[in-house]
Amino acid sequence: MKKIIVALITALLMFSVSITAYANDIAVYDNNCNGVDSNFFISNGKANVENKVIGKKGVTKKIIINTKVQKKVGLIWVTVDNGSWTDTSSAYNFSKSHSVQLSAKGTYRAHVKFIVSGTGGSDDEITLNSEKVY
Repeated sequence: MKKIIVALITALLMFSVSITAYANDIAVYDNNCNGVDSNFFISNGKANVENKVIGKKGVTKKIIINTKVQKKVGLIWVTVDNGSWTDTSSAYNFSKSHSVQLSAKGTYRAHVKFIVSGTGGSDDEITLNSEKVY
């Protein structure tokens, strides 16, 4: 009987570990855009963020991209000086890059929120985070 209980508990633990999902891994969009992308990299102490929205012709009406470069301070993320931008476009495809000089080494992330409006239904809201150590 003990062996059966141990086997059941082991199987339960294996299934609970294997079905873990994270919010950043799940992107739900398709009302007003076909996809988004954000590329974050650090080179020579400068953080660079390249954002892109692939909209739907005749459907996508407005794109808003809120970008923040943030440094991890303890357990929280703090936006670096001059590291916040908001871009707006009425085109159905849009891309924009930004950069900011970093003042010190540490763990940084690009926190990007895309809001895409159009005739396809409710707004598509997608948030992407990408971490880098400098």
